[in-house]
Parts: sequence; structure tokens; C-alpha cells
Amino acid sequence: MKKYGFVASGGGYRSFYTEGALVWLRQNGVSVSHIASTSSGNNIALDYLLWDQEKEELPPVLTRTMRLSVGDIFHVFKNFLGLRPSLLPNGSHLFTVDKDSCRNSLTLDQPARQEILSGNLAAVSWDVFTTNLTRREGRSFRINDILSAINPGTLDRFMDVFLAGITTIPYFKAVEIDGDFYLEGGYLDNTPLRTMFEDPEVDEIIAVDFTDYDYHDALKKLYATQVFTLPLNSIDMYLLVSDIQLSLPNIKVFTEANRINRMLEALDKTSLELDGKTYYRKPVHILSPKNLESMTISLKDSTIQKKYFELGKNDMAELSANRLT
Repeated sequence: MKKYGFVASGGGYRSFYTEGALVWLRQNGVSVSHIASTSSGNNIALDYLLWDQEKEELPPVLTRTMRLSVGDIFHVFKNFLGLRPSLLPNGSHLFTVDKDSCRNSLTLDQPARQEILSGNLAAVSWDVFTTNLTRREGRSFRINDILSAINPGTLDRFMDVFLAGITTIPYFKAVEIDGDFYLEGGYLDNTPLRTMFEDPEVDEIIAVDFTDYDYHDALKKLYATQVFTLPLNSIDMYLLVSDIQLSLPNIKVFTEANRINRMLEALDKTSLELDGKTYYRKPVHILSPKNLESMTISLKDSTIQKKYFELGKNDMAELSANRLT
């Protein structure tokens, strides 16, 4: 049986699409042996790895999202984004994160969930990709190494990495790890494929790409907005700018990945060693939904998370039927 690597890109609430794809794979017995994630993709990867499929129809956070009562919306905000508005914002950031409360809301304080996570990590490698702002370079943290034993100390370290992986500024404060400031990996690579190409256990790669978005039309609509809607218009513009910064460079990332595969194929090689690391040629299957909004939240459409989830399941089923073997 082939083993697949899965790349969970960042994308705000669009990542419910990603979870739809992952859920479809597990429900249909497709083996995912390696996950790489960044930004909101980290939330989805964690929810997936906390899932007890024998007892639960869907992963725990997703279950609350699909129910979507008023109380559940509150928990989804906590789990998915970890938001805590400051009582007295100082201008450098809008939100802070209470790490202990966030860990609890993610169910990581529950021994049963810790056991499920440990069991799933025994079968699945998980890398969280971040941006080391101090050194101006990307860094992948191997979560299996951090949580080789789950205890208060390793969970604290994990939460630092997890929160660093979802941190964008000025919305959040940068996370300090070992004296360096870290942000989400999307600033350098919103779909971190590299560790997949280094893993000999991965036969093929499935990646989610959210760059198929009509930025031209979005800008035209924002520019045409009247002055009296300035507050809301400004929020939408800031979100669009963040989306452009964090996702548009992915076009080059996929181009380079495909070029490396073609070069290895032309050389009639299945692998190549470079700078002490071995990279393997492997097919990349891309899920590329069109015009999904990154920060839909329930203020615009209370059902959009469900729609994105179902769309991800349907697109994954279609990809599997046409391209996976």
C-alpha cells in the first residue's frame, strides 16, 4: 500500500477544506504517514491527530464546528485561532494568547486525548514549519521528537512551537523560542513540501494550495467601497494584504517542486543528495480550490465552515478517483 505525505497549508478558515480532505483519506483507508503544516494548517493537523476514529465520527474541534451552537462557536474561536483580545492594546499587537487556556481548549490537558495523540504520532510524522524572524530563515520542528513522551514539560514546548506556527503580526505577538522570535511559516513557504521530499517513507505527496484566488476582483470591490464603510473596509483590506503576502509566493514553491521532479526524471534518478540531505523524486497531487476566503468566520456566513469541509471531502474523492492509485 502506498504511503502519502500530506501538506496542510495556512489559510484561515479555508483550512476546514483541508480537514475535509484529511477526513476523507482516513475514512477511506488511505495511509497518511507524514503531515507537514503551517499557520491554520497546524490546527487542522492537531485536530486530525487527536481524533479517535473508533469512537468519533469526526475530529473533536470539527465536531463542535459542524454542530455550531452559540457555545460551540466560542470554543471554535478558541481552538482554531487561540484569540485573546488585550484589555489595553499597546499598538504593537491586537491579541495575546494564554498558553495554558489554549492548551486546555485544544483538549491537550485530557489524559485520554494525550493517549490518542501519542498513538497517532507513532504512525504519522508531523512537522510544523515556522519562520525564524531573528535569523531570517525557515525552520521545521519535528513534533514526534518534541512529544516523544507527553508530559507537562514537553507539552509546554509543543505549545510554543504550535503557537509560533500560527502567529502573524501585528495580530499576535511573535513567539520567543530559545531566544529567537518566531512567526508562522507562511511568510517563507505556506505549503512546506521540503520535508516530504526528504522522507523515503513517503511515496506520493498530496498538498493543498489556496492561491487560486481572484485578487483583481477583490481589489476592485474594495476600491469601489464608499468612505462611510471605512472601518469594515480597512479590516477586509488588511486581511487581503495578509493573504497576498502569505499565499501568493506559493506559485513559485510549486513551480520549483515540479522542476526538481522533472530534473530527477531527466537524470533517470529517484533521489539526489545535496548539502548532506537526500531528496527523493515523488509525484505531487495538488488540491487547488478556487476563490475560498481566508477569514470567513460566522460574521459573513455561519455555514461556510461546513461548506468548505464538504468541498474538501468531495475534491479529495475526485482526486483519488482520477489520480491516486
